[in-house]
Amino acid sequence: MDSSSIDLSLTNIWQSWHNFRQGKRRSEAILLFEYNLEAELFQLWQEINAGDYRHGGYQIFVVTDNKRRVIKVAGVRDRVVHRLLYNYLVPIFDKTFIYDAWSCRRGKGLDGAIKRAQGFLQEYPRAYVWRGAVSKRPALKQAQSRAGYCLLE
Repeated sequence: MDSSSIDLSLTNIWQSWHNFRQGKRRSEAILLFEYNLEAELFQLWQEINAGDYRHGGYQIFVVTDNKRRVIKVAGVRDRVVHRLLYNYLVPIFDKTFIYDAWSCRRGKGLDGAIKRAQGFLQEYPRAYVWRGAVSKRPALKQAQSRAGYCLLE
């Protein structure tokens, strides 16, 4: 896969910005980027096409809602590039994923996973649903990557 197969046009970078921006809150970083939007996107386009683009650092903060989590967030311009790559790669790889991979997929997500689990529970009324974090339990990675979740009777 060479770089000529991905559309690195200014129009496509603009579209990636709009895809990224959709549904985002009006954070200070996003507002600052938007204030200079045309210049920011043009500079990003120039850097990418000249081969000079370098990913920036991450903002790191801690969230303690149910449990303590360290969150790392890339800068706005880097997230526009992430979206550009996402838009390019999804049509290529999405069809290779198992049906029950639910994260970051069009028409899937948490609501879809819940509905699917509820369907299984109706079909198997004596079953239980177990959900676990794969990264925290390496021994379960193989089984969970096949199923996405486990039904226990």
